[in-house]
Amino acid sequence: MPWMGAAPLRVALYALLILLSAGAATQAQKESFPPKQIKLLIGFSPTGYGYDTYGRLLARHLGKYLPGNPAILPQNRPGAGSLNLANYIYNAAPRDGSEIGIVGRGVAMEPLIGATASQGMLDARKLVWLGSMNNEVSGFFVRQGAPASSLNEILAGVPLQVGSTGAAGDQQAFTIALNSLLGTRLKPIAGYPGTQEIMLAVERGELDGIVGYSWGVARVGSREALASGRLKIVMQLGLQKHRELPDVPMLDEFVHSAADHQVLELIFSRQAMGRPLVAPPGIEPSVATLLRRAFDQAMHDPQLIAEAAKMDLELGFFSGEDVQSLVARLYQSPPEVIARAQAIAAGN
Repeated sequence: MPWMGAAPLRVALYALLILLSAGAATQAQKESFPPKQIKLLIGFSPTGYGYDTYGRLLARHLGKYLPGNPAILPQNRPGAGSLNLANYIYNAAPRDGSEIGIVGRGVAMEPLIGATASQGMLDARKLVWLGSMNNEVSGFFVRQGAPASSLNEILAGVPLQVGSTGAAGDQQAFTIALNSLLGTRLKPIAGYPGTQEIMLAVERGELDGIVGYSWGVARVGSREALASGRLKIVMQLGLQKHRELPDVPMLDEFVHSAADHQVLELIFSRQAMGRPLVAPPGIEPSVATLLRRAFDQAMHDPQLIAEAAKMDLELGFFSGEDVQSLVARLYQSPPEVIARAQAIAAGN
């Protein structure tokens, strides 16, 4: 073997030390994650059905698919339709995978087209999307005895009053979107605290219907009204038709221009990420991979699926990679499409 001079030898030893250090750091990271417990933060109140129900169901199964089987501790952190939680995860949560969150389906698009678009509170593209527990489909529901009883009458311009929780809610944005894209004459009546209060007003005849009522919730909460004909769904709102509603038309069947389709996708893309799970930006890629894989496995766990079936809870897994890709693609929409979607979301 040729003699190696002192300087080259020092360089070689230094390179070897760097390699050994990198390997030790990687091993330390593997040993330190996951911690003994992980907080699963839920951006809504414990209402007994909805995001809280989904989050607690996941918490009972996620840990068994992570190394060391850490305890998953669900905690409610409601506020501003889960935007408070999203901002906490983005700006302040530990970057080690010890805190993750389930947030509202509109969080990904809110910074782009919502009321906080100009405030720069978070960049949804930098959040680590772990996946979604279902691919949501909402509907346009009309009560029996409303001024219009068919979709054809509604599309012809018969005016209807529909409920809304306010400018930041799905119902308001979806209603204005129908008016803009289809020429309907729907008047959103804002100020209702939630969907339950809107549906009570529909039942009393104070409202004619609701735009943006989740089918996964309606099929349970309004089962009797739907079966009796007191309430009916006239249109599906989402990017994909629901398997249980093969004969109910989709909104995109009535939208024809390419620009309108892009606006439609921007506004209704949130449906594809119906119950999304998210981690802070900046976590190690290997940690993100572990969390995504565990989420995938938990969502296909027979025990989780059986529990959901007992609660009549709708599941439809959407992978973290797919959510991340969808968010990135939507943020690359043409400026004029984004501006129009912003105007619609603001109710202008």
